[in-house]
Amino acid sequence: MTDQKEYDRILQLISNEEWKAASEAAASYLAKTGTSEDLQARLRYIVIYTTAGAVSTGAFDFDVLNNRLKPFIGKSVTLPDRPVINDAQPGRMNAICISDPHATSFMVIAANKTNTTIHAFEYVKLQQAVDFATHAGEWGSITGTLRRIEPNPNKSRAIVLRIYINDATVAFSKHS
Repeated sequence: MTDQKEYDRILQLISNEEWKAASEAAASYLAKTGTSEDLQARLRYIVIYTTAGAVSTGAFDFDVLNNRLKPFIGKSVTLPDRPVINDAQPGRMNAICISDPHATSFMVIAANKTNTTIHAFEYVKLQQAVDFATHAGEWGSITGTLRRIEPNPNKSRAIVLRIYINDATVAFSKHS
């Protein structure tokens, strides 16, 4: 399977919310040598998101989550494109909602399609302030260093984990 076909297959598994298969495929792809750093950062996040998804469905337990994610601490991760919304919308998921347009830290909630399970609360600290107001309506992809993972100590499948990303930057695009 070509690299692009393999990546497309992973994205399709995510779209279908086949979390365990997507996590396994992304982890396998990440283990390949010769993968660019940009792709590795994207695959690390995919492994985080899909492994949390597999925990939310009971396909994996929290030990698998810990074992699979701990090696990523201190490494770069790239989050997917998400809409930039220039106001706080309590409960809004899978979007970058900014109440302070010059914030240097914020949280994104990563959930499944129906917003019934939260895969991760993603706490982001930017390298420098970004004028989010000028990017409202665009899409933003965050890249930074994974500093910490905190699986839910209650082992709840409804809210799986928290991740902390530092030294982050945001790349904006007009569409996803």
